[in-house]
Amino acid sequence: MASFFHALIEWIGAHPTFAFVAVFILALSEAIPVIGTVVPGSTSIIGICALATRADVDLWSLLIAATVGAICGDGISFWLGRRYHREILSGWPLNNYPQLVARSEAFIARFGIASVFLARFTAVVRAFVPLLAGILNMPAGQFYIANILSALVWAPAHVFPGALLGFVARLGGASAEQLILLTIAAVILISTAWGLIKRCPPDRSGLQGS
Repeated sequence: MASFFHALIEWIGAHPTFAFVAVFILALSEAIPVIGTVVPGSTSIIGICALATRADVDLWSLLIAATVGAICGDGISFWLGRRYHREILSGWPLNNYPQLVARSEAFIARFGIASVFLARFTAVVRAFVPLLAGILNMPAGQFYIANILSALVWAPAHVFPGALLGFVARLGGASAEQLILLTIAAVILISTAWGLIKRCPPDRSGLQGS
């Protein structure tokens, strides 16, 4: 296994275009309905950036690839919603996800234009909100402002941690296999902590009168 990851690092170093294209496609897939719910795009981007750092691939090019991919992914979903309206929801495979569609629509109703920004960081609805925003005829100008701003935050939040893991692992002499395991463990830990925070109800004891 270790030899496989070492070979992968060497291959990425010799073919850096692969890292850029992979990061772009993964970032784009995050906002595509259904695909974004099953493809571990965020985890994969962090892992690729960690490996790419060890292979001395340009960090800023990876950041641009992630940003542009994220913007394009939301843009494609938004265009599909504007083009095909609610009819797209009745076809396969979207007709198999009525609950996610309903949650995404409720998310937009609650947060308005901010839903496009917030959905980028919300696993349950991130792949459906841009599509629903198009179906609900959200103004394109407002959508793209939120889309671009969220991508400018989301991309560094995934590229830089991966690059940092790769840099620290290289300084510490960690193997490529250990680096991958460390990346996966860190992502799982962060995701679990975030999930627990969202599930915890706010403490209202201080608001109750005696």
